[in-house]
Formats: sequence, structure tokens, C-alpha cells
Amino acid sequence: MPTIYIAGGSSGAGTTAVASGLATLLERKGSEVTLAKALRVGFSAPPDADAAFHQSLFPQNAAPAGWPTSVEHVPDASALDEVIAKLKDANLPQGITIVDGVSGDISDTERIRLDGALAQVLDATVILVSNGTSAPPEQVAQAFAGRLIGAIINSVPDHAMHQAATAITASFEQQGIAVLGVIPETRRMLALTVGEIAEHLGAELINAAALKSPDERMGELVEYFMLGGLFLDKGAYVFGRRENKAVIVRGDRPDLQMAALDTSTACLILTNGKTPIQYIAHHAGLRQTPMMATPAPTLETMEKLHSIGDRGSVRSTHKAQCFAELLEVHCNLEALTAKAPN
Repeated sequence: MPTIYIAGGSSGAGTTAVASGLATLLERKGSEVTLAKALRVGFSAPPDADAAFHQSLFPQNAAPAGWPTSVEHVPDASALDEVIAKLKDANLPQGITIVDGVSGDISDTERIRLDGALAQVLDATVILVSNGTSAPPEQVAQAFAGRLIGAIINSVPDHAMHQAATAITASFEQQGIAVLGVIPETRRMLALTVGEIAEHLGAELINAAALKSPDERMGELVEYFMLGGLFLDKGAYVFGRRENKAVIVRGDRPDLQMAALDTSTACLILTNGKTPIQYIAHHAGLRQTPMMATPAPTLETMEKLHSIGDRGSVRSTHKAQCFAELLEVHCNLEALTAKAPN
């Protein structure tokens, strides 16, 4: 069955984002898709976060038995032979299989070597994901000779788009590697979930009983933070300038809380250890807006958010859907979907 291997040019290049986004895109187009990971390095045993994410994204997903194989260290030749032997015995499911590349804190050279070996044993075509500072194109061309569909340059900031579209693209094309697309950095892909924010702040969800699907609401993405403070304009006008936001506000300010609830608010973070009045709790329930409480004062809560960026993860259904849309807009879909069964 057709297999596409998503290889990373470096750690953090975005193989999971591309794999999940491509799988989502192909499923939308009617293909039968399996999303899986074959190997992870630096781990001795399951569970694997990526595998769990694949299952949550596609509940009917059935990865080949024993996948992913976990090894504690970068495998030498003999250890890699054992991994390859296991992969050879795997029965790939019907439809198209998308394999998320090797995970682990390993060098770019080792990553390319392992991805190349796995792609070969799986008889897979390869899409390389590069962040512009990945392994040299000539090394990539050699490792995936004859298997490479092309490269995706991922998560490019606005100020670097011209360089990515010219110099970086040219360096790949000089090695005969087609650039399938240049994906811009987007706020949504960098966003955190309500649950990740609550965990980082040590905040307690205080209205779980009023939420029909607490897990779903805690999985919503927060793209902005807004502070409920002193301003001259009406609260609804101020808060209405941002969507998909978390509003940090003192627990004893029902006027600001109500103004935030009247706009697109992913969650309320109530500070100073104060719980909301019943009227606010009722309206938060009607709007299905999570309310989280922290004993910390507002300023301390804001300071804690300075380091929250390190918690960001691509393992989100919303982000998979977002990346599918980015692929659709910014990539050569004909090349990306060439292996999809009709």
C-alpha cells in the first residue's frame, strides 16, 4: 500500500504538524489514511505522545502492531538491523500510510540517516520538512535518493519569507529537490490550549460541572491574552478586538468578566483567589466558557505567562485542521496527494 514518510531535517522542524495536517487533508478528500510513527530514540518504553495524538486525531486509526519501536540510544548498525527486521514484518493497513519521522533529541546527521533507512525498508516516498536551518540539501539528496517527493519549508516568519522563497528554495533546487511549499509561521500553530495554560498557572477549573464537554473546552486554542484592567472605552469594545483569547481579570470584577463573556473568549482566568458571583457563573455556563481560578494576584499571574511559550505543542486536533488548511493554501497539492489512492 502507498506509504509517505515525513522526514525532519532537524529537531523541531515540524514533522508531526506536517504528518497530521497531510493526513487530515487526505481524509477530507476521501482517502483511507493511517497515521503512525515507526521509531523514537531516547525512550525505553511506551507510552508515546505522538502515537496517542494520532489515535485521538483518528479514533479508528490502527497503527501496525509494535509501532513505534522505542530505543534508548541512537542505534548502531546491528541495532538498526533489528529495528528494520521488525518493520519488515509489519503489515501495513489498507489505504495510504503516513509515517511521522524519527523523534528524539539526536543530531541532524543521525536523524537523516535513520529516516533514510526506515523510508527504504518501508518502500516509502519521502517528504522532507525543513525549517531553513536543517541538514544541507546535498546530504538530504544523498540520504533519500530516488524517494524524495520534495521539501516543505516550515514555520517561516514574515520577515524571512523572501529569503525562504529565493535563497533557501534555490539551495534545494540546485540538488534536484523540489520545494513543495513555504509555510508561514502562524499564531494559531503557536497557540496553547486552555488546559496547557491552566496547568502552567496552577489554576483550577471551577465550572467543570456547567460545561457539557469539559475536555473539549479545555482543548480549545488560545491565540491572545488580554488583561481586564482600567480602560476608558467600553469593555465589550476592548475585548471584542481579539478572538480566541484568554482574559485575565480579578475574581471580584464582574463588570469586566461580563464584558469578556460577551465576546469571543476561550476562557476566563480569575485572580486573587476570588470566585465569581452567581450571575457571572450562570452566563459562563450559557456560553460554555471555562473559568479558572488562581490564588495569585493579577501581576504575578501575568509574570508566570512569560515562560508559557515553552509548553506549546502541535498535538491538537485544531492545529491538525489548521495545518491542513496551510498545506492547501501554500503547497503543491498535486505533488502532496500524488500517492493518495483514487
